[in-house]
Amino acid sequence: MNVYQIPRNSLAWLLCAQIAVILPHVGRLPIWVTVVSAACIVWRVMVYRGHWRFPGKWVCGLLVVAGFLGVPIGYRTILGLEPAIALLVVAYVLKLLEMHRQRDAYVVILLGYFVAMCQFLFQQSIPWTIYVLASVMMISAGLIGLNQTQTHTRPLWTLRKAGALTAQSLPLMLVLFVLFPRIPPLWTVPTQTQTARSGMSDEVSPGDIASLATSSELAFNVTFEGNPPPQSSLYWRGLTLGDFDGETWRQDRIMWRAAYRVDRDIPPWAEQVERRGRVFNYDVIMEPTQQNWMFTLTMPDLPTDTDIAMGPDYRWVRIEPVRSKFRYQVTSTLNFRTEPILANFWRYRMTRLPEEGNPRARALATELRSRVGSDADYVDEVMRYFYAGDFNYTLQPPLLGDNKVDDFLFETRRGFCEHFASSYAFLMRAANIPARLVVGYHGGEYNDIADYFSVYQYDAHAWVEVWLEGRGWVRVDPTTSVAPNRLEQGLQAAVEAEETFLLDSPFSLFARQNLILAEIRLQISALTYYWDTWVVGYTPEVQQDLLRDYLGDFDRKDLGILLLVSFFSVLAVIGFFVLLKRAHQPLPPVERAYLQFCRIMEKAGVVRQMGEAPDTFGLRAAESMPDLAEEIRTVTEAFVRLNYATPAADDEARLKRTVRHLRLRALG
Repeated sequence: MNVYQIPRNSLAWLLCAQIAVILPHVGRLPIWVTVVSAACIVWRVMVYRGHWRFPGKWVCGLLVVAGFLGVPIGYRTILGLEPAIALLVVAYVLKLLEMHRQRDAYVVILLGYFVAMCQFLFQQSIPWTIYVLASVMMISAGLIGLNQTQTHTRPLWTLRKAGALTAQSLPLMLVLFVLFPRIPPLWTVPTQTQTARSGMSDEVSPGDIASLATSSELAFNVTFEGNPPPQSSLYWRGLTLGDFDGETWRQDRIMWRAAYRVDRDIPPWAEQVERRGRVFNYDVIMEPTQQNWMFTLTMPDLPTDTDIAMGPDYRWVRIEPVRSKFRYQVTSTLNFRTEPILANFWRYRMTRLPEEGNPRARALATELRSRVGSDADYVDEVMRYFYAGDFNYTLQPPLLGDNKVDDFLFETRRGFCEHFASSYAFLMRAANIPARLVVGYHGGEYNDIADYFSVYQYDAHAWVEVWLEGRGWVRVDPTTSVAPNRLEQGLQAAVEAEETFLLDSPFSLFARQNLILAEIRLQISALTYYWDTWVVGYTPEVQQDLLRDYLGDFDRKDLGILLLVSFFSVLAVIGFFVLLKRAHQPLPPVERAYLQFCRIMEKAGVVRQMGEAPDTFGLRAAESMPDLAEEIRTVTEAFVRLNYATPAADDEARLKRTVRHLRLRALG
């Protein structure tokens, strides 16, 4: 078989690029795909070195069939994002084994670009963008290496050339990014993924949020217009849990039949909400959760986005799961009153308890309720019970038995926010007062560099809402009776005595306690926030607002003209500097010596024609000057070998020496 021998420089960069672009996907790929990828790379290296042969057609065919059958078997589906990427990776590595011709190398390069870009389907952060850019430069270096001459076989020179091309393309990329009409990027299409995400769950048992609070991962960033609310008022509502089976709180599914959407009429429960006082407008950039729920301050206005719904429990839900960074705007009023009259149906559902279980807690509710005359007084009485009791707020609560509420209230008395909220809601329902659990986050870290709040997983929190006659749903946070500094100073202050804050993440804790590292962390966080706001979050709405601020009213024709003018203007500037650099760039010694030879021949009466090949010019010059034929042949052969073949060790020295000899003869 007549096999194209790909240049060693190009092959080295293609193999390095293949490792670089596949490496980020290893955790999402079946183990056999990673093994096959490594085997194909080793096989291709051995083929290049002449130790092994290319696989035959039958072997290649079997590998292709096995690969394309193995992916759906491994994932148990052919649909979804990760199976599609796995198929692309399999095609990428198998194509490496049939890279017989130069055009096969071009196919491998194009597949490499596609696999590299697939990383943006999962991550769009600054470090990953730099990583993908470096991978693209490696692929481009392999592309350049396919077209190199023998004088440019150094791998670093190839990489520098790829870096220069990438740098020259950045201004054009910027123009297209800002002005080209925005369409939803590829990574926002509905995709199925097997990758788990940490964060809130749609059910809560004692200990769930405590384990979540040990994570320092970011949940979302928030920017307020104007002064933000006080720290103690930052209750980020995520889920309301109304079903309780004695152990776990879950969502009430029936509630969403009355949800509000833009394409529906305003429901009665929404009309009964009375908003008072200051209105807060804010932007949220939410991390991917693979879930539908969103986070807002209570009470949010009705959503204006057709992809968002609001339920009777006053929380926002996205129609599609949040699979990538998601930016949205909210308007909330913290002083409000909800429905003053509760329908019997909802009163029944929000007071339900299992028929059996936790008898001591039920007896306690009966006793406390008998001491007071109204439901509102009972709410305060239970808070006083928590305050006066020997309860402790801890991230390391002991295990509870079958009657979890009884065990917590009368035995352990040590727990996290969900222990207090769950027990409090149970005591409310045991006294026939409607109550539900609300889970979300509280507080957030203020970054004064970029004027925004960062809410982390360790800010996870649970509280209770009770319904009172004439007042509607009222927030009650039983944690405040035990750990009041949790609201004002955050979780770290609340558990400072037991030193359990971020116990499983010592580096994250050290980075928050050390003043220098804390300042660096805030700087990096601010940079990431700007990136998420203006790059990842550069939606069509943001683009239109930005262009409208600078251009006023515009139509598509104006935008098209501006795009073309800007694009070709930047292209002209880049071209000017490239030509200017080339005009002032010194020639390599070999080319400089050969041009000096051409000038000597011109003075002798033999002028090299435009586009005339060195061999042709050398023959013509030797025929015109037979006495210099040997020197002319020496110069021509050395120059051709140095540029187009494998040069001898002394070719460059012979070329320069012969040209000097000709120059001396011309002077003589």
